[in-house]
Amino acid sequence: MISTFFGYKCPKCNSTVTVGAIIGADEMRCPSCNTVMEPDEKGQASAANVYCPKCNAQFGLVTSDKCPICGGSFSRIQ
Repeated sequence: MISTFFGYKCPKCNSTVTVGAIIGADEMRCPSCNTVMEPDEKGQASAANVYCPKCNAQFGLVTSDKCPICGGSFSRIQ
């Protein structure tokens, strides 16, 4: 099993993970202290399989809610 995680924070040591992928587990553990991490409501935005119609750029995974090239809004890749 492969799991992906976006925007997690450790309640014990305050480490953060913007984007993570792990194999063989269903919970995100802190890379610093091994505590189970919690969703970070103030974490950085991430987007997957998106397209910017303003500058014609496509992204498989980007840690932003806007196009990093032109600042335009994303559409989903069909």
